[in-house]
Parts: sequence; C-alpha cells; structure tokens
Amino acid sequence: AHPAVVITMYLFLAAAAAAAPPAEESFGFSLEPLWHDKGLPLAIMGMTVVFIALVAISVFISQLPRLMSWIDGVAPQAKPASVAKLAAKKEDDAEMIAVIAAAVEVALGPGHRVIHTQQLTPRELAWSQQGRWQHQTSHKPR
Repeated sequence: AHPAVVITMYLFLAAAAAAAPPAEESFGFSLEPLWHDKGLPLAIMGMTVVFIALVAISVFISQLPRLMSWIDGVAPQAKPASVAKLAAKKEDDAEMIAVIAAAVEVALGPGHRVIHTQQLTPRELAWSQQGRWQHQTSHKPR
C-alpha cells in the first residue's frame, strides 16, 4: 500500500473514532453521571443514612429490656383484687344470671332455664368484632 493511502486511511479512522460515541453510550448506558453528576457521593450518603438508622434500631432493641424494667419501676403493676372485691363480683354475677334467666323466661315462655353462662374470652370477642367489621364494610352508608 502506498504511504499516502495508509496515512489517509489512518486519519479517516481516527476522525471516525473521534466523532462516534463511546461504546458505553451506544447502548444508552453510561457510568459518566456517577463520577461527574454527584451520583456516587449521593449513593454513599444514602447508604450511610440507612446504616445509621439500622444501628439506631438495633441499639433501641438491645436496650428495650432495660427500658421496660425502668418503666416497671416508675409505674408498678396493679395489685391483685382483694377477697372482699371477689366476693362482691360473685354476687354481681349471681344477680346477672338471675336477670338473664328472667329475660329467657319472658322471651321464650315458662319451662326454659339457663344451664350455663361464662364470660367471653378475647378470642371469642375477636370473632364478633370481625363479623361487625365485615358487616359494616360490606355496603356504603347513605
């Protein structure tokens, strides 16, 4: 090949390489903004904030037993009810059973009686609360 042709081809290839976008930008992806548009410092700052929050949460959780014992010292637990209060409660329960038995007799007629009563547990109350919630959310109020 003639030296002038080789030099001309070299200059042509150099000009084409300078005019063409870099290989990274040809696919629409470039790491240049990370270095020049404060992307990397922003990412480091975000990670630092997340790690500081995680450390604060772990310190709070590790100190929670100490905090709870301090709260128990400031506000002690309620004392159990006395025997006199329990006896009064049993009398109130007996009166409530008498009222329920009277209501059953009035509503259903003579010959019916109350065989068993008990207080509802929180689990049993949860069922009725769930039923009320479903009923109240099943329609739009007018």
